[in-house]
Amino acid sequence: MRFNFLFSLFLLIFSFPLFSQQEDTDETQDAINALKSELADPNLATRTRVEKLHELGQLFFDKPDSTVFYLNRSLGLSKSINDSVLISDTYINLGMVDIFRDDYSNTIKLVDTAVQFLNERNNAHFLNLGVARTLQGIAYNNMEQMDLAFENILEANRFLTQAPVDDASQNYLVQNYSDLSLIYFNIEEYDNSIQSAKKALERAKSLGAVHHMADIYNTLASTYMEKKEYALAEVYLDSSASMFKQMEFTPGLVRVFSEKGQVLLRKEKYNGAKEEFLEALSLAKEIDNPHFFTSIYLDLSEAYFKNDEVYRSKAYLDSAQISGKTIDIPMFNNAIALTKSKILRKERNYAEAIAILKENIANMQSLNLRESQRDTYKELSELYKENGDAAASLMYFERYTQLKDSLKDDLQNGKLNVLRVEHNYNQVVSDLEKTETELELASEAQKRILHRNYFLGGLAALIILFSLFMYFRQRKLSSVRRAVLESKQEVLRVKQQALDNEVRFKNKQITDFAIHISEKNDLLEKIKGRLKSIKVTNDTYKEIVNDTMHFINSDIEQNKEKIQLYKQVNETNDSFRAKIEQLYTNLSEKEKKVATMLRLGQTSKQIALQLNISAASVDNYRYTLRKKMNIPKGESLKMFIQNI
Repeated sequence: MRFNFLFSLFLLIFSFPLFSQQEDTDETQDAINALKSELADPNLATRTRVEKLHELGQLFFDKPDSTVFYLNRSLGLSKSINDSVLISDTYINLGMVDIFRDDYSNTIKLVDTAVQFLNERNNAHFLNLGVARTLQGIAYNNMEQMDLAFENILEANRFLTQAPVDDASQNYLVQNYSDLSLIYFNIEEYDNSIQSAKKALERAKSLGAVHHMADIYNTLASTYMEKKEYALAEVYLDSSASMFKQMEFTPGLVRVFSEKGQVLLRKEKYNGAKEEFLEALSLAKEIDNPHFFTSIYLDLSEAYFKNDEVYRSKAYLDSAQISGKTIDIPMFNNAIALTKSKILRKERNYAEAIAILKENIANMQSLNLRESQRDTYKELSELYKENGDAAASLMYFERYTQLKDSLKDDLQNGKLNVLRVEHNYNQVVSDLEKTETELELASEAQKRILHRNYFLGGLAALIILFSLFMYFRQRKLSSVRRAVLESKQEVLRVKQQALDNEVRFKNKQITDFAIHISEKNDLLEKIKGRLKSIKVTNDTYKEIVNDTMHFINSDIEQNKEKIQLYKQVNETNDSFRAKIEQLYTNLSEKEKKVATMLRLGQTSKQIALQLNISAASVDNYRYTLRKKMNIPKGESLKMFIQNI
């Protein structure tokens, strides 16, 4: 079984600000409309416009042509201001699009162009250099050039470990260790694969990156399955499922249940395997993905076939064939042909089985699908043998053997190339460490000379200071006066702070009272609804009811006016608003309101009530404020705002 990096890359994209997953289609459209509205502003700074175009392209990532359109616009603007980081960002994002288009050669070209705008000695460029090399590693892996993939991933790690430590660089480091694990897996170096995966897992846990942990657990499960250590594989699959459930990431759960089914197939527990595949199918229907459908239908067909339920096996194979036509992927087409051949062989319909496989061989040769071709030769050899055609059976067996040996040699060469790259890289790292040690020793010697010079300079300074003693003595009086003035200023600052605290407390009281009035309005509305539902025939009672409803309506209107007044009071904090408008020009009006309310000590619920939005929307605004204000991880947003 061979992995490519697309699933890992998919997880990376939806876990890192480069591309942000949208939970709801309406929210995505709202975000698109908001970005387009901002871009319509002719006074928008060019750099900000480029960043907004990137964000807009990311929201269209399921429509590559739209993404490319917006990225090309941002590329032209980036070049107009000659911003090397933004230019490289754009080329990297374009390369990402081609990864998903399976155009790996163009990805490599675009990434090479991105690197030309970066400086390997500029610390600010290290993150983009690391991301660029990561993309090239992914492209080379999917082109089955393992040595080049391995070399680029190692090179990416070199830059990422030197880049400023933030969520982006650390997430990519986790991903790169996962990618190294997959490369080792592809060349059947399973122990090295496990070792790299565990390094990735350790870093992912330190970040609390659930998305990475889920994927790494799945990789470990697949590796242990290839080593036939099925108990460990099942443990890691359970861990992966737990993570994906926590994320509510359905594609990951589909993959886990499919892998569980494969483990049970290898253990020859066919009924259990069928249950897992059916669970995967049920989840796949939630996301309506034809890739998943085709794969799971094939798995179900195999499970029923091995359990001697040929009729059900054929039914699921038909479903796989129907689903496969919508995507037309050669690997799936070959798997369908092989499965159909096995069913026909079991029914002793050798002629039709042979015809299907021969037709399939021509397609595989043109696409250079050598592993699929090998499996087909083996199946044809067995078909001819059972059909009594020894000559044809021998011919296809020889072709199978030749291709198998060729693939084995290629695998061995791939291993040697990867190990050679690893050795060369380790040698380079060792040489760099040796050079750094020599530089440190030279630096220490230089420091000793400097320390001696400092001593002599210090002695001279003491002499000068002694001669100036009388001068400083005369200035002592002015220093005392300055200290007194600073003390007075400190007293004024403390008084101002006390006044701010008092204002904040008063505003909180106003907010609480506004909430109380709102709850009272809700109760009055319920009472009014009850009164409306009462059928009154007596005119006297009807008049009483009408008077009561009029009184309630009047009270509700007065309460609404009070709430509006309190909202206006809460929003009046001119000095703070002036400060954040000066310091953070990129904040929207709604974000400024949320910041002002946080400064007043209001909770998410209180803010949601006053702005007439949900608490979840308030949390989104809090996240956006942290990002736009560049608040360090771990620092309280509320304390940061109150200290402005």
